[in-house]
Amino acid sequence: MVWLIIILIIINVVLLTFIFRYKYDIKYISKQIIKSKGEYCNIRMNTLNKDIEKLVLSINDLYEKNQKINMKIKHDEEKLRLSIANMSHDLRTPLTSIRGYVQLIKDSNLSEEEKVKYINIVERRTENLQSLITSFYELSRIESDEYKFDLKAINLGNILCETLALFYNDFVDKSIEPNINIEENISPIICDEKAVIRIFSNLINNILKHGEKNINIFLKKEKDHIVTEFINDAPNLKIEDVEHIFDRFFTADVTRSDRNTGLGLSITKALVEQLGYKIEAIFVDGILNIKIIW
Repeated sequence: MVWLIIILIIINVVLLTFIFRYKYDIKYISKQIIKSKGEYCNIRMNTLNKDIEKLVLSINDLYEKNQKINMKIKHDEEKLRLSIANMSHDLRTPLTSIRGYVQLIKDSNLSEEEKVKYINIVERRTENLQSLITSFYELSRIESDEYKFDLKAINLGNILCETLALFYNDFVDKSIEPNINIEENISPIICDEKAVIRIFSNLINNILKHGEKNINIFLKKEKDHIVTEFINDAPNLKIEDVEHIFDRFFTADVTRSDRNTGLGLSITKALVEQLGYKIEAIFVDGILNIKIIW
């Protein structure tokens, strides 16, 4: 009977020790959580208990995930702030120009010829402004998955030829003779024709803005894929700029003129990726190659 009592006492002591240790470990963890005030911290433990260890690891994992979410929120807020600042700048530039020319037109000392000249300038600036606002709206629709595609079988070679033909006069005006190589018998792909025309147009516009010589436009087969490449000299581009080339509002043009708002390539990338294809920028020895893998 005495031995039974001794055994029961030992069991109770062991149980009380475990309970006390559990309470101490939980209290120790709780103090660290309260002290962190929701900020990231690495919870420490003073126990070898597997259950407490799992709890601590789970808490630390939650802290780490929360930190990543907070960092992303801050990054997105900074991008939004920068986007609003750039958008304001890009809208203000043509508006300021329009207001200036309207004031000139109001001048009674101007001849009719001068008034017509300034009115034409205002019209062009207004068209630029309208195009800019349309680009903002279009990009927002694409990135919010509101852009509806009309998918069907299309021929990339035919669309590229037709799009290039639309820019013939632009190439002539800039004295640019592009080297164009479009392989024959390219298989059709399932895609949205209007989106592809917009993609090609944006890339050709980018070449016209920045290219001077060694302009190459290719459409070819590579293994199991169809590839388009738009290659041009990029003297103002730096190697560190390449990773940002598809960012909205990014431009190597520090003046951020109304001809160069940095939205074209951003829209292009968004369209390509929404369609399920891949686009990349390759920069070697001052030559920029924007490559799409269809």
